Amino acid sequence: MVVDVSVPTTENVVVQPKEVVLYRAHLGGQWECHQNSARFRLLACGRHWGKTIWGANEFLLMMQDAGENSHGFCVAPTYWHTQKQEEAILMYCPRELITEINRAERHVTLVGNRQFWFKSADNPDSLVSQGLDVLWVDEGALIEERAWNISLRPALMDKKGRGIFTGTPRGKNWYFRLFMLGQDPLNTEYKSWSFSSFTNPHLDRKELKQIEKDMTAKAYQQEVLGLFLEDVGAVFRDIDSHVQGTLETPKPDGQYVLGCDVAKHKDYTVLVALDVNGHVCGFERFDELSWPLQRKRIAEFARNWRGRLLIDSSGVGEPVYDELRQENVNVEGYKFTSGSKSDLIDNLSIMLDQGKLTYPKNLGVHGEVLIAELKAYGYTTTPGGTVQYSAPEGLHDDCVISLALAAWLARTMGPMEVGSVNVAW
Repeated sequence: MVVDVSVPTTENVVVQPKEVVLYRAHLGGQWECHQNSARFRLLACGRHWGKTIWGANEFLLMMQDAGENSHGFCVAPTYWHTQKQEEAILMYCPRELITEINRAERHVTLVGNRQFWFKSADNPDSLVSQGLDVLWVDEGALIEERAWNISLRPALMDKKGRGIFTGTPRGKNWYFRLFMLGQDPLNTEYKSWSFSSFTNPHLDRKELKQIEKDMTAKAYQQEVLGLFLEDVGAVFRDIDSHVQGTLETPKPDGQYVLGCDVAKHKDYTVLVALDVNGHVCGFERFDELSWPLQRKRIAEFARNWRGRLLIDSSGVGEPVYDELRQENVNVEGYKFTSGSKSDLIDNLSIMLDQGKLTYPKNLGVHGEVLIAELKAYGYTTTPGGTVQYSAPEGLHDDCVISLALAAWLARTMGPMEVGSVNVAW
């Protein structure tokens, strides 16, 4: 088995297995990481830096170095992620080096009886192995820590196997702690790198800059710059910096947009009014009211502020929305799905990051409840990479959702005229 790693002579460096699609390692970090010989190497990089392609080619090089009768694992969070690993490896591996591909077992045998398997980490216990020479973990930050500590690390012990890790940061979890081991020059077994998407010379710089406008600051730092963030579980940041002004009464010439989250079970119904400057002027929060009384109070709030109202029309909110329409309230419905909720929360986060929203500290009898909910609101990432937004268990998110609904209307609103001044959202 021969895999040739060429000496860099141009901007693109060629790592070339014989008679196979050429892999051109860019000088934005890929070549450097190939040349390092640490036992455990970890990459924490921005999206589309080339982590999976690097990992596939480095894994082939490591299988070559491991010698005949060696065993390897390619591990990723889900079956879908392992498919990406498999596609990358088979794209660059010379066909004459492959002696068998067992699709059912997701197992490949190379010349010299070098064998490796593609393994999903959604069940960490399934990763227990008698002994590994080579390990590649892709999107490691999305994998449970026990998959590494209990299953994979012990599997490398007998043969003193080597491992590579590729992925994008996801907070300061076990992947971060492993990364920090590689930052210690005295720990020669580990080496780690962090590269932003900008270091990939094949990506369009203008596109990367444009993406910054479409993402929250936190998401951009993590997904593009490849940074480990302290409070990555929190959706909103610098909450106190947006505190200003007071609650107000409706102005005769004022223009307002409204958001309403209808109470579900033990939750609260919350109403928010935003003016043309994105300031929370009106706020109400109540519970333990019958449906007719809730509907009446919502209608009164909407008529009092004379603004467009966006209401959660999912589930228990649907009949309230229908009845408000029958009462000629200027109301629109917002159906919640996992995707539409992400859109709603992402927009609120972006508007806060861009300084387009403010709110008073004193929200009547409920005090700082909106600020507290914004600070507590968080997200989790499923093994499949899906982001799920929610308040911590046992806490409410009614204020957050109501503000997000009002902000959604503000985002989609065209220019509004206030007196002789044209105000654009």
